[in-house]
Amino acid sequence: MIKTIVWTEEMVATLRELYPTTPATDLADIFGCSSASVLYKAHKLGLQRDPTFNTHNFIGRYTKKRGKYNIYKR
Repeated sequence: MIKTIVWTEEMVATLRELYPTTPATDLADIFGCSSASVLYKAHKLGLQRDPTFNTHNFIGRYTKKRGKYNIYKR
């Protein structure tokens, strides 16, 4: 069974406020949904990341290798 999320106005307002500077995984924890749901909703709302969001040392992409998740450095 697929769990669907019903976005309330309050959730959308929070997403608009936090999306530019907060990773999707953190937002997914806040909303209790998947990061894909967060990214899809942000795309539908036309939200964009802050230009400084991707300037940190880690790009935030994970790969599963031998049962462990690794984070790549820039």
